[in-house]
Amino acid sequence: MKKNTLVAMASIASLCFLMPSCSTNYFDQERYESIIDEVFPVDIIDKDHDWNLLRNITAVVDLTKAPPVNFVVNIYDKHPFDPSACKLATGSVNREGLLTFNVPKDKKYGELYATVDDGTLCVAQGYFPVDNDVVRISAGDEITALTPSEASSPEYTFCFEETFPEPGDFDYNDCVMGVTMTKSPKVLNGKGNFIDFTVRLRAVGGSKTIASAMRLAGVSKSDVVDTVAIINKSWDFFKYAVDYLEDPMGKVKTAMNGDAVIYLFNDAHYALNGGRLDETGTMVPHYTINTKAEKLMPEWESATPVSTTYRVSFKDEFVFNNFTFKDIDLFVITGYNMSYYETHIHSYVGVNVLNNYPCNIDYLPWALLVPDKFVYPNEGVCICKYTKDLNYFEGAYQMGSYSFGAWAKDHNNSKACAWYHYPIESEVYPAN
Repeated sequence: MKKNTLVAMASIASLCFLMPSCSTNYFDQERYESIIDEVFPVDIIDKDHDWNLLRNITAVVDLTKAPPVNFVVNIYDKHPFDPSACKLATGSVNREGLLTFNVPKDKKYGELYATVDDGTLCVAQGYFPVDNDVVRISAGDEITALTPSEASSPEYTFCFEETFPEPGDFDYNDCVMGVTMTKSPKVLNGKGNFIDFTVRLRAVGGSKTIASAMRLAGVSKSDVVDTVAIINKSWDFFKYAVDYLEDPMGKVKTAMNGDAVIYLFNDAHYALNGGRLDETGTMVPHYTINTKAEKLMPEWESATPVSTTYRVSFKDEFVFNNFTFKDIDLFVITGYNMSYYETHIHSYVGVNVLNNYPCNIDYLPWALLVPDKFVYPNEGVCICKYTKDLNYFEGAYQMGSYSFGAWAKDHNNSKACAWYHYPIESEVYPAN
């Protein structure tokens, strides 16, 4: 929290908000929501908003004309020779099967490119039509030469406000992480079905100690191998920070509901600043990093984003095949009122993964999942501001019918769900 509204803070405090030291619960939900609503920069909100920018596509795969062995199905948004092609899905199928994957809600596909092979034999490749978010892929009688591809999986961006459950400035740069998910089936690697989750820490605009973990929603701890292979590690977990998390020592941890959890770091500033401490050698300087292009103050720093890849091996092939980006519950942990709070994207608001904490508002987002290498707002610039009295947009994403505000007003607005493609360049941090 950099520039929280002091009136709002004082008002929340006066409500004895969630204070375990209070013998009587004076918390007023209606007043709390009123305060948050007043601070949120868009004053007309679709209360049914799911803040979701992804949709599901199902691949129906028919390999009954192919040999009865496991084949790998790869699905691309365009021909893999295209340098801008992205790999959307990977899965293992024998004879017949279904694969579920996610695409950006604003992207409309009439067809998708797919290949089906086992590393030696290619039994299908080419464009297959998409109808009502279903793509049907079938193998013919002929074996063809496989088209080589270097297309990579897309990077999506998780953006957080550090202040939950208090209001923030809603610039969504307090912690910014890009995530790429790459599947490797046993058919090709000969070892096992595993997913590489590459987490790229891009910015830390908050002043609090921020820890982070990633729950694999719907994946039981028993569905995966206990040990995580950490590849290309670029940060130290930093066990000496506030004890939000214990050092996992390369182990998969367990959520309260039994899901698998990967601990990422205990202090985002330490992770991004290269492990630097202050002049005393004991504290992590919590300056904002990569949120302000002009260095007008010493508290604004810049750093090269850092990445770490976590390889998770799956025991269950069905779970591996159907794990999608929507199942990544990447969240941050911060302190508030002598308790630990988890900030999740809207799909998982209120889920207590590692800590018991109350959730008192579920229609406004403190975190966003953007299906792109999102260029986030500059320090202190709200993502979008809209006031019905003035009836115009301001902020980093203010492009009228293509603005964040227009999307916030109506989650079914098919035009506005593309808002993240239309930044005001002077109001966003340069792409990193």
